[in-house]
Amino acid sequence: MQVPPPTFCPECRLERRLMWFKGFRLYKRKCDLCGKEKISMYRPDSLYRVYCPDCWWGDGWNAEDYARDYDFSRPFFDQLNKHFHQVPIRGLAVTKDVQELSPYTNHCASSKNSYLIFYSDNSDDCEYGFYLTKDKALLDCSVYWECTECYDGMNGFRNNHVHGSRGNVHSSIDCHFLRDARNAEHCFGSANVHNKKYVFFNEQLTKEEYEKKMNGIDLGSCRTYQEMKKRSAEVWKNSIPNPCYDYMFNDNCTGSYVFYSKNCKECYDSGYCEDSKYMMLIKAPTVKDSYDYTDWGEGAERIYDSITVGNQVSDVKFSQDIHASHHVEYSKSCMGCSYLFGCSGLRNKQYHIFNKPYAKGEYHAMRERIVEQMNTMPYVDPAGRMYRYGEFFPMTLSPHDYNDTFAYLFHPLKGDEVQREGLSWIEISPSEHVSTMNAADLPDHIRDAKDSILNEVIKCTTCPRGYKITPYELQFLRQYNFPLPRWCPFCRIEEKVRQWAKQMSLIERTCAKCGKKLRTHYREDEAPVVYCTECYLRDIFN
Repeated sequence: MQVPPPTFCPECRLERRLMWFKGFRLYKRKCDLCGKEKISMYRPDSLYRVYCPDCWWGDGWNAEDYARDYDFSRPFFDQLNKHFHQVPIRGLAVTKDVQELSPYTNHCASSKNSYLIFYSDNSDDCEYGFYLTKDKALLDCSVYWECTECYDGMNGFRNNHVHGSRGNVHSSIDCHFLRDARNAEHCFGSANVHNKKYVFFNEQLTKEEYEKKMNGIDLGSCRTYQEMKKRSAEVWKNSIPNPCYDYMFNDNCTGSYVFYSKNCKECYDSGYCEDSKYMMLIKAPTVKDSYDYTDWGEGAERIYDSITVGNQVSDVKFSQDIHASHHVEYSKSCMGCSYLFGCSGLRNKQYHIFNKPYAKGEYHAMRERIVEQMNTMPYVDPAGRMYRYGEFFPMTLSPHDYNDTFAYLFHPLKGDEVQREGLSWIEISPSEHVSTMNAADLPDHIRDAKDSILNEVIKCTTCPRGYKITPYELQFLRQYNFPLPRWCPFCRIEEKVRQWAKQMSLIERTCAKCGKKLRTHYREDEAPVVYCTECYLRDIFN
């Protein structure tokens, strides 16, 4: 990779990248080009030049107009920060087709008729979710791959009609409230269910016995749904054994939720990777020879310390939001480019530094001079940390508030701690729409929900926001017999994502079967008994 070794530990390197991984809050803000009020990921008072997706992707501006000469009397990151403030950025990271068909989404591509889904691709008719890939008709699901018609789930892969699951449920059909299950069918409230049917709270039943039990449970009632959810969580906790971590078709890999990969170390929620380390949220084939890489994939090689990079990319370092490009460093939101250093918003360009074009020889000579200057004149952040060449962007350059990024989910600092780091903080504000009813006053059963509920602004039970029930949501809940939600969409998404974030690191424990040391994402309060991979496979699958 021709980079110096990192001077920050893996956890701090991840935190810096996640400072550029925007959370779920959206705002209304006028586009700085067309002047129309649009939905944006940036606050209205954010000091950036923000264009709506239509304008940003359009021909009404040229990123080379913001070219600047490099000033060798100032630290590189000081100049890059000013550059990022001046070059127009996308209000929403979506493609034009998504802007037309699913306008209330962010970091999404090729998705139709979806609403409030984030970091998702090729997912149609989905509402309220994070990291959905090739899904169809999901409601309140996050980190789901290739699933259809599922509700209130997290960490699912190739499921159909699976509802209320929480982690490691694969290739299952017509199930409720499962954890650690594979090829399950008609199962309820259970864990460690593999290649089985008609398991009810971890008890094997006949088809007739199972159907009789299910006939006595009406999940259309909010009271009943929450009771079954709570009871299932107790069954999961006390199930024996629990797997140390999830895996599928891997060779020589460590981490958790790693699929179809080879020779990958410390990787999390990633698939189709080879010869890589410190990967997270890689969802599209394939990735090779990469390190400290978060989000995307899809034909990526030699990616180093970067986030949201993908679609036929190679040799990208210390960058964010780079598509179909190669040999790019310290840049953001560039597509179809090569040989860039410190650029923003460029498309189909090569040999640019701070958006200024250079001849090939001049570019390489200038790049070497800048790298040398970065090492002799490092940037110093408010906490006194030095950044030379070879480190990702300092967190102070991020355009986002700390507690509206995934950095906060993984490293939950308090407001005063964030300010000492020189970062911004935002408080949750009430909805601009006045609530017309409290969630506590919603009907207990979905059959009692009238069409007029679509006109109500409901006060969330856990935050100051108000929310509305969408027509698609009401139709879905009626069709599958689930109750109206008592939390706003953002609280529902964040509840799952907070739980998911806990699984993105491993702790040391001991196999309860053989006594061997192991690493697992399961804390003792979640799973008192954990088996190593070998013991789990022997006891569960044999």
